[in-house]
Amino acid sequence: MKIGYLKNLGRHELEKGASRWRALHKNEKVILESVSYDELEKKIQNNELDTVLVNSRHTIYRRLATYPVDEVSLVVLVQAGNFNKYQQTVEMSDLKNLSCIMVAGVEEEKSEYHYLKGVLQVDSDLLAVETLGEAVLMVESGSGYLIMNEKTTTHIDDDQVQKLFLLREGKQCTEEYAFIAKPEDQRVKELSKILKEAIN
Repeated sequence: MKIGYLKNLGRHELEKGASRWRALHKNEKVILESVSYDELEKKIQNNELDTVLVNSRHTIYRRLATYPVDEVSLVVLVQAGNFNKYQQTVEMSDLKNLSCIMVAGVEEEKSEYHYLKGVLQVDSDLLAVETLGEAVLMVESGSGYLIMNEKTTTHIDDDQVQKLFLLREGKQCTEEYAFIAKPEDQRVKELSKILKEAIN
């Protein structure tokens, strides 16, 4: 089973699901591979990957199916001290004077731009960096904020960074985790159930 994932999502949760899959399918090898958003459809169609774990992009895949896994809350990372330290949430509109940091290599900039501006409707200017490490350093220095989901932010333990749940007009912003694969793929259906159990 060859499983792709968007590198911004990381592979921590996916590894939990993959190890459960290996336990149930002992004779089957599982390969995890980071993939850019723009190449995932081609890789599935060419059988280079069986499925890819993505976050919701509102993209219509004409020849692929979506297998939902989970809905997760979005979190903003800001420089500690910018907001009240007891604050738990922040409105999207309160961030418009700060730059939004976009983690994307050159080949991913277009799809990340579409995600932040088109799907999440971020009002801020975007600053592109290539790695998550660079993005966190920029947050620490007050150069901007970073939007992640609550699953991936658990891996950032930094007292110079404050984590706030992102709201739009009082409503919690979320994104969906889902597998993209060929239609009627029973193995991916099973994998999405396994991952749902592994991360909840």
